[in-house]
Amino acid sequence: MISEFFNWIGRPEIAKTIELFLLLGVFIIVLIYAYTGKKRGKRLESYRDIPFLDDHNHVSTDANKEQVSKNESESRK
Repeated sequence: MISEFFNWIGRPEIAKTIELFLLLGVFIIVLIYAYTGKKRGKRLESYRDIPFLDDHNHVSTDANKEQVSKNESESRK
């Protein structure tokens, strides 16, 4: 019975269909994760212009704010 299942699932026409639905499901889960939280969505939207910025012209992002506060707290010690 198990060997029949593996023979069936190993057929290319079946395996391709299963792979398609599996990858589609993973893609949808990633989209839902990325855009459901308001804070997460705003943070991701703030990162969209990073490749177009010059070195001297930075956008203030959450990651930058965390790094600056971390550096300031280390310098005070």
